Amino acid sequence: MLRDIIDDIIERLAAHNVSPVYSAFDARAIDRKGRSFFTVVGISAFESSTPIYSQYIVYLPFKSEIELTVTAPDTSSAEELYGYYDSNIAPVIFDMSGLTCSLGKMSLKFDSNIQRLVLSVKLRISGVTKFERSSP
Repeated sequence: MLRDIIDDIIERLAAHNVSPVYSAFDARAIDRKGRSFFTVVGISAFESSTPIYSQYIVYLPFKSEIELTVTAPDTSSAEELYGYYDSNIAPVIFDMSGLTCSLGKMSLKFDSNIQRLVLSVKLRISGVTKFERSSP
């Protein structure tokens, strides 16, 4: 289910021409991710509630904390990085149908290992996923 949430976010970002976007499970080295803006999507927390059963479908309410890490090109300023997030990523995330989404935390730091600015965003999302019930 965690991969499904991450893949859904990546697909939605890609559909709005936000690229490249990687999963936190992607083991690709940072130098192979390019010198332009790139985004990594991960999950830092997940909680599900008691399932709700109908005759054919199981509904599973959940809450999750999504981590987005946006890395800027080495020549970009903090203003450009915030602008990129505000114009390209935030509108897609906050318009995801079927999910309630709120900003939890946002931080900006300079990563001395890669010599680039990195914007870390934690979002709280909640929603309901559904599964078909298997027959006995």
